[in-house]
Amino acid sequence: MKKFLLSLIALPMLAMGVTSCSDDNDSLPEVKMEVKISGGVQSETDNKIYVTEGTPLVFESLKAVPTNGKKTTLGLTTYFLEGVPVAQTITAPFGAEIDTEGMTPGEYTLQIKTEVYQVDKSAAFILLTYTMVVEPDSPSDDPDQTPGESIANPDLQEIAEQ
Repeated sequence: MKKFLLSLIALPMLAMGVTSCSDDNDSLPEVKMEVKISGGVQSETDNKIYVTEGTPLVFESLKAVPTNGKKTTLGLTTYFLEGVPVAQTITAPFGAEIDTEGMTPGEYTLQIKTEVYQVDKSAAFILLTYTMVVEPDSPSDDPDQTPGESIANPDLQEIAEQ
């Protein structure tokens, strides 16, 4: 009986020794996000998106460009303004329109959270964070930028397993 009890105690210890831990970062999708906007201008100087009050900031498309060559797709995409969901889509090109009508001029935090799926990788989500500046008159006078469709680079891009 004593040998049986010792065997019962040793079994969980053996199981703990046999299991291995994988590095979670190895299983995350490897992508670079491409976000096309119009209605606003992203300054090369401070990376903020400037938009005139009353002009909608349009996210034309959101695309995950794989950096490892593996097939990648996006899922549910939610747009947040100051932490409050303002738009949601599950349809490509995953765009949205942020209405600035009646917004007080100033800085706002704009985030895009999207699910990303890649072959041989864990399901994950990406959170893109932008600073949006609503101006009362015209967009930034940054000579390097002109209004029109452009690629918007986030202030911060985070990826985490779902």
